[in-house]
Amino acid sequence: IADEPTTGLDVTIQAQILDLMKHIQAQLGTAIILITHDLGVVAKLADRVMVMYAGKVVESGVADDIYYNPQHPYTRALLQSVPKMHGERKGDLMAIPGTPPDLFSPPKGCAFAPRCSDVRRICLEEDPEPSEPEDHHSVTCWLSHPMAKVAVGCAQAGGGAR
Repeated sequence: IADEPTTGLDVTIQAQILDLMKHIQAQLGTAIILITHDLGVVAKLADRVMVMYAGKVVESGVADDIYYNPQHPYTRALLQSVPKMHGERKGDLMAIPGTPPDLFSPPKGCAFAPRCSDVRRICLEEDPEPSEPEDHHSVTCWLSHPMAKVAVGCAQAGGGAR
């Protein structure tokens, strides 16, 4: 278990630490649990990713799925807040509005709801359960719930409850 193993290190030392971790992992044939806020480190080292918010897993899956097809609004916001070093600039960095919740007095419903740009009424009332929108890709968000897709389809078709 490596908790923030490269925080505060310069890029050269960080690369050496990551190479050492990969070497040890290959030599011992073991897994590494990496706890970090550095999404660049995660991209270089991880096969599977779990994104946590307020102490709960909000999305988990294969690293490529998380990076290229994020499903949870917090995961998308995190990825939009990381500067792009290669390729075309895709716009300004996005800060996540608001502040994290008080974990001693957690909010009702989804903990990310007060900061979420896609918030719905149910998000403020009930904590969502994990769903499986893709193989081995779990999301804990009402927007990914199977009934949310049905409701959107009804609304687009002009149906729904009256």
